Amino acid sequence: MVDMPSQDPSSDPQEPHRSVAFFDLDGTLVLGQTQVLLMKFMRQAGVVGWGYQIGAALWFIAYKLKLVKLTRKARERGAAMFKGLTEAEAEQAMSRFAEEVMAPRLHAGVIEALDRHKARGHRVVILSAALDPVVKALCHRVEADDCVGAACEVAHGRYTGRIDGPIPHANEKTRIAASYMARCGAAVADCWAYGDHESDLPLLRWVGHPVAVNPHPRLLAAAQRAGWPILP
Repeated sequence: MVDMPSQDPSSDPQEPHRSVAFFDLDGTLVLGQTQVLLMKFMRQAGVVGWGYQIGAALWFIAYKLKLVKLTRKARERGAAMFKGLTEAEAEQAMSRFAEEVMAPRLHAGVIEALDRHKARGHRVVILSAALDPVVKALCHRVEADDCVGAACEVAHGRYTGRIDGPIPHANEKTRIAASYMARCGAAVADCWAYGDHESDLPLLRWVGHPVAVNPHPRLLAAAQRAGWPILP
């Protein structure tokens, strides 16, 4: 169990929140890669075809082998799954995805930590580079207060298949968290962050209470050196 701070901030959203807990999604709240899970779900739902899935699967294998990098263009290949859908259609599909696919893969220890933060009145935020419709659906499913994901562009009421704006990844995730904390009146020393990957290190090193979750090797080494709590 991760220790919690002794002082409880107000849970009134109109009052300043002295503590914010930021949770990563892939590998932290949800075990596995949601992009791969989403691709399979959308194919089974008839939204994308086999050709798209095969191409995306080959790219993911190359990524795991460190032959390609996760660029903005690569993320837009994922956003293309929503191309042509209305916001209502995407929301309905992602609600099913959250319940049928992500919910069974929720990390029990992280969900317990999230619930403890909520019980103490901390503001709980999912901050992830995953696609925004996915992040929003999980935010609703776990009853988090807010979320920020990679925004998918909408034009004339339908998704275009492109990314709109900055992606919450690495240093950009820290910048977004800092802006969010400023709006909430929260101090860095009183805030928490949960992450599993080395790309989460900038945010974890910045907040007062970093927690590594089932960490990748580089993050594990950093967490052990710093004496951070580690959730298996």
